[in-house]
Amino acid sequence: MISYDPKNWIRVLLDFPRSPVFRTLALDVLGAGAWSALVVWVEKDLIRVAVPLGPSFLSILGIILGLLLVFRTNTAYDRWWEGRRLLGQLINISRGVSRLLAAQLGDGEQGISRRRRYAALLVAFPTRLATHLRRQRGTPGPHRPGELLTALHAELENDFVEGRLVRESRLVLAPMLQGFDDVMGGCERIRNTPIPFSYSSYIKQFVVLYAVVMPFGLVKEFGYGTVIASMFTFFATMGLELLATEIEEPFGTDINDLPMEALASTISTNVEEVLGPGDGSVPPDPS
Repeated sequence: MISYDPKNWIRVLLDFPRSPVFRTLALDVLGAGAWSALVVWVEKDLIRVAVPLGPSFLSILGIILGLLLVFRTNTAYDRWWEGRRLLGQLINISRGVSRLLAAQLGDGEQGISRRRRYAALLVAFPTRLATHLRRQRGTPGPHRPGELLTALHAELENDFVEGRLVRESRLVLAPMLQGFDDVMGGCERIRNTPIPFSYSSYIKQFVVLYAVVMPFGLVKEFGYGTVIASMFTFFATMGLELLATEIEEPFGTDINDLPMEALASTISTNVEEVLGPGDGSVPPDPS
C-alpha cells in the first residue's frame, strides 16, 4: 500500500503521472479523444448534419451512471475496509494471547521453551494466511493457516493436561482462539466472493457507451471543445471503475492493496516482545 501524507496535496498532484489509474487509462483516454474528434469532424466539416441528441439526454444518462459508480466504489471500499478491520483484529488477538500465555508460563527454563514454541506459531500465522489468501481461486492444496491453528490448539491442550496452564484459563482463551478462525473465515469470504461479473461488466459497458454517445450531444454547443470534455469525462468515470476494481480485492500485491507483510511484521514484533523469539519449529511457508 502506498504511504503518503494526505495533507501534502502538492506531492499528491506531482505524483499524478505515476498513478496506476492514469497509466492504465492513458491510451484509452486518447482513444476517447480520437473518437470525439472524428464525430466532431464528421458532423461539422463532412456531412454538416447534427445528430438530434441534446445535452438533456446526456444529463439523464449521467445521473444514472453517477448512481451506479457511487454504489460501485462504496461496495469496493467496504470490502477493502472490512479486510483492514479483520487484520487489525488479528493483531489484537495475537497480542492478547501472547500476554496471557506469558503470564501463565512464567520465566523458568520450561516456561521459556513453551513461550518460544507459541511465539513461533503466532508469528507464522499471518504470513501463512497472506499466502493462502493470495492463491488463485479454486487452487487445490493444504490449508496452511488452518494447520497452524490445529497445532496451536494441540499445544494448548497438552499444556492444560500437563498443568503448565491453569484450566480455568480455557474460558479466557476459547474466545481468543475462536477469533483466529473468525478472522480467517472473514478474509476468505472476501477473497472467495468477488463482485458479480454481470454487475461489474455492466458498469464498464455503460461507461464506454456513455463515452461513445457523449460527443453527439456536445458537438453542437462545444464544437472541437467536445474532444477535451469527452477525454476528461471518460477519465473520471472509467477511473472510478478501475479504482473500485483494484481495491475490491484487498489481499493481493497491488500497490493499493492491504500491507499484509507490514501487518505480519507488526504481529511478529509484538509477539516476540512478550514471549521472546520463536524457537524455529515452524518452517517457512512451502506455498
